[in-house]
Amino acid sequence: MPARRHTRQRVREAREDAYRSLILESAQRVFAQRGYAAVKVQEIADQAGIATGTIYAIFESKQELYRAIHRVNLEELAKRYAEIPGDRDTRDVIRDRIAVSTRFLTARPDYLRIFLREAAGWGFDASALPRIAAEFTDPALYRRGVERGELVEEDPELLQSLAMSAGNVILYHWLKGGMRESADELVARILAHTERTLFASR
Repeated sequence: MPARRHTRQRVREAREDAYRSLILESAQRVFAQRGYAAVKVQEIADQAGIATGTIYAIFESKQELYRAIHRVNLEELAKRYAEIPGDRDTRDVIRDRIAVSTRFLTARPDYLRIFLREAAGWGFDASALPRIAAEFTDPALYRRGVERGELVEEDPELLQSLAMSAGNVILYHWLKGGMRESADELVARILAHTERTLFASR
């Protein structure tokens, strides 16, 4: 490829990446404020200060844009989960995952609002999770914890649902209360609740 054409392509790709980031950031803010159903693509374009056609040049539809917001955030969270050593006491793995996910979500309050709207039914039925989010359920971890006596003697799927829903409720109240607690304080609250309800005594 001639150098000039290669340079033009790199400039075009850099411009598209910049627009994609701007659109995702603006869309996340608007979806967080008004919810998926109420939002029009024009509102996202207005928030970003670009033409609606620019959004459609990068994302085929509002639904694809919404899914991209989940994908970008959850892929980043998945990377952080992957850094947590998994072959330890189940309680330590759960503690580390709670700390990582709580700090991640509280640092992104707009995404947290979107996440919690989606999460309303997850505690009752993990199969309702978006596919990418389903990777975070890890039922094998809870089965292992019950089998080893590290978690209370209970249905592992129920324990997993209790852990997810309790964390989400505490995060919701943190948002509703004006986000006054630090991430560390919130992690401590969620951990204390989890330890009381899920963990077998050592």
